[in-house]
Amino acid sequence: MKKIIIFISLFAVLLPVTVLAVTVRTNNSVYLAKNDTIEGNLFAAGQTITIEGKVNGDIYCAGQTINISGEVTGDINCAGQSINITGPVTGSVRLAGNSVSLDNKIGHNLMAAGAAIVASAKSSIGWDMLVAGATVEARGNVGKDLYGAVANATIAGQIGRNVNLILSDKIKPATSGVNINNNGLTIAKTAKISGNLTYRSNNLAAIESGAVISGNTTHNLPTVNRASQRFNFLGWLWFKLFSIFSSLAIGLVLISLWREEIKKLTDLLLNKIGLSIGWGVILMFLTPILIILLFITIIGIPLAFILIAIWLIALLISRILVGILIGRILLDNFWPKQKDSLILAMIIGIVITYLIYSLPFIGWILSLVAVWWGLGGIWQYFKNRQ
Repeated sequence: MKKIIIFISLFAVLLPVTVLAVTVRTNNSVYLAKNDTIEGNLFAAGQTITIEGKVNGDIYCAGQTINISGEVTGDINCAGQSINITGPVTGSVRLAGNSVSLDNKIGHNLMAAGAAIVASAKSSIGWDMLVAGATVEARGNVGKDLYGAVANATIAGQIGRNVNLILSDKIKPATSGVNINNNGLTIAKTAKISGNLTYRSNNLAAIESGAVISGNTTHNLPTVNRASQRFNFLGWLWFKLFSIFSSLAIGLVLISLWREEIKKLTDLLLNKIGLSIGWGVILMFLTPILIILLFITIIGIPLAFILIAIWLIALLISRILVGILIGRILLDNFWPKQKDSLILAMIIGIVITYLIYSLPFIGWILSLVAVWWGLGGIWQYFKNRQ
């Protein structure tokens, strides 16, 4: 690992400063004051992240609570439990969190995933809005299209073109195929859709009097193909079983060769959760940039291939490490006599976490956070050993 750090450091020195301007801030609390300005990209990780100043570049961040009220001239890419964007953004915004709120202007696209996603009446999205979540409210203006997969959605603002949504209904359809008493989609009286409204749902949308839909309204019922469903389920089940057993095999090798190191690394993951996730986000986004720039330099191509291999291996084992940690926690709390059995912890943890990753809507978010968590923990472990 020491050689890797030296390689990357040498590469950073050889790069012109204008090619890659990056500011990295990690702490329990990361704060950029209102009168401060960062020239270039900002990578931030911490329990609480507050950006009140201006960032002339992109923001990559991860934390429990994220508040960005300053101006951002590039893109925002963040993951956290609670994310609030109240400052103007020139580029696109990509967010993943439990609670996501937007209360200002976005120049390009909004892509958000979470349990609750709210774009307030003051919000404005220049291009498209792509969402995946349980509850979504689009109360501001969207310049082009609104599309996504949600459980419940409310549209109360202006949509420049079309709306295309897939809704996951909790109530089974009535005998006629449509249940008009339960509406996953509500079009408020203040809504104005300049194009078509297309949605797939067991239930009819609640379209309030006064709502304007300039194009066609198309309600598609979910199609049920038993043979196709059975085939898809078997394929999904085979893939999950393959993932679980291959992860168990890799975990067994890791424990057999580096038992004590795995225990220390998972202890670090538990003790520095926020910092590990933050470093994981930084490494996930920064490493591909370094790889691309290495390829551009030509002489750095061999190092780029080495870095790709290390990066992919780290991504592969990151979720396995998180699974081992979860297994250790469960054994320690429910089977204390078996708490020293790292193999049993691995089996229990990997099976449970991989089932959690399969949950609809939030499973892929939790899986991504686990990758960040494990990746950042690996980095911190080897960095602390130097």
